Amino acid sequence: MWRYTALPVKVAVLDARACIPVLVFVLYWSWTTAYIAIAGVVFFTVISWFGLTVPAVVRVIRRGLVGSIRPAVPAWKRRRLA
Repeated sequence: MWRYTALPVKVAVLDARACIPVLVFVLYWSWTTAYIAIAGVVFFTVISWFGLTVPAVVRVIRRGLVGSIRPAVPAWKRRRLA
């Protein structure tokens, strides 16, 4: 029972976060919210197909914006020969 606690929550085959746009569509029926719900479900399905979660996708996008080299220590505090 406890071994699955680190896995992402799923409702059937969808990520549980994909149900949020569907919930918005159910509460307010319109074509716009239907398109948003479909796009949300497709987005979450695609990222789960790649084996990623939403925080991992955010980290990938942030890495793409910032770049691959991000030192944690400023250049003037780095020890060169240590």
